[in-house]
Amino acid sequence: MELDRSRVVSVAADAFRAHGISDADAEQTAQVLVSADARGKHSHGLLRLPRFVRGIEHGNVDPAGEIEVVAERGGAATLSGGSRLGPVVASAATGEVMDRADEFGVGAVGVNDSNHLGMLGYYTDQLQREGYVGIAMTNTEPAMPPYGGVEPVLGTNPIAIGLPTDPVFNLDMSTSAIARGTVLEKREAGESIPEGVALDAEGEPTTDPEAALEGTILPFGGPKGSGLAIAVEVLAGGLVGAAMGEDVTGTYHTEDPCTKGDLFLAIDPAVLGSRGAVDRMSAFLRALKQTETNATVEEIRLPGEHSVSRDRTRERIDVPADLWEQVRELRE
Repeated sequence: MELDRSRVVSVAADAFRAHGISDADAEQTAQVLVSADARGKHSHGLLRLPRFVRGIEHGNVDPAGEIEVVAERGGAATLSGGSRLGPVVASAATGEVMDRADEFGVGAVGVNDSNHLGMLGYYTDQLQREGYVGIAMTNTEPAMPPYGGVEPVLGTNPIAIGLPTDPVFNLDMSTSAIARGTVLEKREAGESIPEGVALDAEGEPTTDPEAALEGTILPFGGPKGSGLAIAVEVLAGGLVGAAMGEDVTGTYHTEDPCTKGDLFLAIDPAVLGSRGAVDRMSAFLRALKQTETNATVEEIRLPGEHSVSRDRTRERIDVPADLWEQVRELRE
């Protein structure tokens, strides 16, 4: 069903308020979730709201938690999220990293003691809109084996990169062959997942999303995706004082405390001393889009180019009727 975007945000925010979340935090979190739906990334949209509420009900979200800088040096800092809702903490970290980039040219902010932050590319989009190169990453509950392994000891560990260019470039990708949120979305819709992206609990290939959630998701590109996932695990986890590997909990099973970490970076393009860098990057991307295509595609698309545009212009949102009813019930 298609609904007015402002109505969806309002009802989603009311659902959070009904569970003890402040007006500002409820509104911020609702905006992040609905932004994902506007981009067509439904795996990180309203579908996540019941899981967020479950975390609140189990006491793993502290509506009054304090977000504070617990370590800092120059352009780098670590924030403790006070167990607030993840989108609220991530938005605070985005503001902090921009402040430090303004002062030092480059900002790096690690986050621990937070919760699932929703769509990672939301924050790099905020950074690139303000003129920064934005990089963000987060680790998640184990769902994926390292290349050659069978035990799920790595998260799907997404990474996002936003560039302050015209046209838009906002890469947002998991390091797995398929995002766990997408597997969840397929399960809720009663659909299959593609071949070659997951194994069941017995280590056999599967297209059943339920079996994949009970088994393992594979890294994209074999050792390449695996290597990037390991890097994110260490940088967004251990480096910022958060958990890694099998010690990470609470991003999917939100009834458990959340122990993952995040890392945000902002770079002022001018700090590298190259005049007109953004103009040159933009010209390159425009030229890239004009290169010849093969017979399987109509145009060269940049990461996030169309989805971010939809988010900025879409006033109505597609929401499954049963999910909408669930959100409305949570509001009550």
